Amino acid sequence: MRGDGSLPRNWPILACRGDTMLKRLRLTGALFLSILAADRAAAATEQGWELWIVKPGRPGIVQTCSLLKMSPSPLESTLPPDRQPLRLDEALAIRWQGGYLVQGGAPEGPAAKRGWNPADSCFVLMVAGKPVAAGAVLPRASAQLLRFDTLVIQEDRAGQPLAFELLPHFPADVMQPAPAPWAAALGALSRPSGATR
Repeated sequence: MRGDGSLPRNWPILACRGDTMLKRLRLTGALFLSILAADRAAAATEQGWELWIVKPGRPGIVQTCSLLKMSPSPLESTLPPDRQPLRLDEALAIRWQGGYLVQGGAPEGPAAKRGWNPADSCFVLMVAGKPVAAGAVLPRASAQLLRFDTLVIQEDRAGQPLAFELLPHFPADVMQPAPAPWAAALGALSRPSGATR
């Protein structure tokens, strides 16, 4: 602005250039995000599902973990930087009432090098980019009583594939009928019971 309150002659040009630059930045950002999404989708389409680990909102308080089931996709966009999710890419198996979900890969290294704490974590099981199950990760010997989705650690020794049991609550019997949403989303992606490899 000039001293008399009027705009300089080239003001519309500057505004236009700023708008153009802003549009280009938005386009570049959108392109970058779509490339990331395509990369993630390509990795997930092989098996059709992904297991994500997330720190609870407050350490040791896993009662809010089930709220992650209502998270929009992508999961990273809804969480603060200190709670960014970790996608488990190593070899693992998840037993549930309808069979086994099996993921190939190298077994996880020593527990000291693990990027997450199995005694204080939440999980989100995604199918086609949508949460199917979400809740707390617990060791088998846990004394907690939970009335929401639970991923129970069955095997976590170094050099061995991780093994989990997905339950609708804890404690529960894996032989009970599967919740209908799990059967619909996981049934076609699962191997029959007993086939873990």
